Amino acid sequence: MNLFKKHSSLKKVYYRSFVLLIVVPILLLFFVSLSITRYMMQKNAVNNIQNSQEAIRSSLTEASRKTALQLSHLVFVNNNEVLSLAAAINSSDGNKRYEYNNRLNEMFRAAAAPSQNTISAMFYMKNGENVYLKDEIRLPKEKMENQAWYQKAIQWQDVVSLGIFDTSRQNITYSRLKSGQCVLVAALSPSRLLDRSKTIEMVMLFDVTPVGDLIKKYNRDPLLGTTFLTDKSGTLLFAGENHEQAAGFLENLSLEDLNEGQSRYFRRWLQDPDTGRRGNYTIVSSEGGQPGWRLITCVKTENLTAAYNRMAVIWVVVAGILMFLFYLFSRFFLRSIIGPVHTMVEGLREVEAGNLDTHIEPAGHTEIRNMIHSFNQMVRQLKVSIAENEQVQKKKHEAEVRALQSQINPHFLVNTLNSIRFMAQVSRFEGIRRMAEALIKILSCSFRGNISFYTVKEELEVLDSYLYLMKIRYSNGFEVAYQIDEGCLDYRMPRLILQPVVENSIVHGLSEKEDDIGHLQVQVSQNEEFVIFTIADDGTGMTEDEIKYLFTPKERQAGDNTSIGVENVYARIKLYFGEKCRMSMESQTGKYTRTTIEIPKITEDRNGEPSPDSRR
Repeated sequence: MNLFKKHSSLKKVYYRSFVLLIVVPILLLFFVSLSITRYMMQKNAVNNIQNSQEAIRSSLTEASRKTALQLSHLVFVNNNEVLSLAAAINSSDGNKRYEYNNRLNEMFRAAAAPSQNTISAMFYMKNGENVYLKDEIRLPKEKMENQAWYQKAIQWQDVVSLGIFDTSRQNITYSRLKSGQCVLVAALSPSRLLDRSKTIEMVMLFDVTPVGDLIKKYNRDPLLGTTFLTDKSGTLLFAGENHEQAAGFLENLSLEDLNEGQSRYFRRWLQDPDTGRRGNYTIVSSEGGQPGWRLITCVKTENLTAAYNRMAVIWVVVAGILMFLFYLFSRFFLRSIIGPVHTMVEGLREVEAGNLDTHIEPAGHTEIRNMIHSFNQMVRQLKVSIAENEQVQKKKHEAEVRALQSQINPHFLVNTLNSIRFMAQVSRFEGIRRMAEALIKILSCSFRGNISFYTVKEELEVLDSYLYLMKIRYSNGFEVAYQIDEGCLDYRMPRLILQPVVENSIVHGLSEKEDDIGHLQVQVSQNEEFVIFTIADDGTGMTEDEIKYLFTPKERQAGDNTSIGVENVYARIKLYFGEKCRMSMESQTGKYTRTTIEIPKITEDRNGEPSPDSRR
């Protein structure tokens, strides 16, 4: 027998196991490691962006605090003397204006202690005149009045309001400032309590902050992206040299994206202002150092993962080499070891299918050849053992069936003959004839040789003859009612399984009733799988222990035939049908006993001894 042609199934099992147990775990570990590494690298990059924003925010917060403090000191020092001098400059007398201007400059240098970062201080008068200290601000007043911080200062008098100018977008003074500088302006609109002259509309102080240089520095790093500053309405406050790019990003971002939370990061598909192409960007947003201000950083996500991508390529190459080496090993393993093992597996399948003539030619390494020799010897021994066991089991089964069928209570024949003798003395011959016919029918059924199955109809006829004799024996002390499903009469069943159960009901149930007439009901019904026999009586009943005793097999001495009826029936149907049958008994002491037997539906002729094994 050539089994080497059928290697495909075993190879599939091997490759499936190889993939599930080696390839899949390695790839899963590989991808999990890559995902964790990617997350950690992105998280680290985001942390670097957040650290740079923190540096910008700290610088902007410190500059805002100093500028606001300088303006407050300038306004409130020496009982508002600076405001009085600024108001006095607004005079038509040139000499007085010159004198007051000098005094104001001296007071400004002494009171405000301006640093090198201070560009200018200026006063807007309500009559349209302006007063400048240090450099003159070239921005027109109309543009100043349109700023949000200016409107806030007008609304909240005596409170410092802060704003920002970007020198890359506009020149603040006539002495040209370096492009990309972040100029912080602090504004205060004095109330009548501060400005007793009621002539000053606004006081402003302009300072250059290091924020512009910080943002410019960070924007040069591709991993830190483009950082810019906005207010709560989404207006761009400062972006330095990256103003156009920042404005393009802002068009694709909503106010919810910008203002949600204190510090967060998320991803969006944005259009690159330089190339016009849409790309995946990581946006980091945090507070900008003043209420409503937000620091926004937009960086290409691919920039954050560039190092990861290089490392991932290396990992993929290494994993591919490992998989290729595993593949080479698998081919060698299949060719040198699995082949002979596959041959033996096919031999095992042949034996499993019942072919005990299987013989495998030894092949492969020494260990496998020894295993094949052992397999061949095992098959030969198994064949001999099965043949011997079949003979033993067949003889054992025949002996058990004959023994169980022969356990009909001999007292029944004695009692029947006594009844016939009694009838012969007190009756005419008709009763003797009927009793003789009933007895002949029962004995004919009991001594049919090896015919173990007949129809339900025949079983009921034998049972009816038996009940006729028992009613005579017990002087019609009980009544019988039948409830038979006509569709069940042609099904076949083991003979004499109802008579022992009925005898148990009459002898141990109905005969012990003292005054009342007993009632016995015999019911035959069916469902999809079973024919169901139910024998019920209203006799004395039994306890649970008594029911268990009836169903428990017992070791018997020779000639011991007591209480074997129910046990006999249960043992026989188990031999015939195995687990495909059921027998149960329920009872209540002094009220009733009900026995139910369920056997499979059998329609074919089963003369001879059925094989119990074939029905399990």
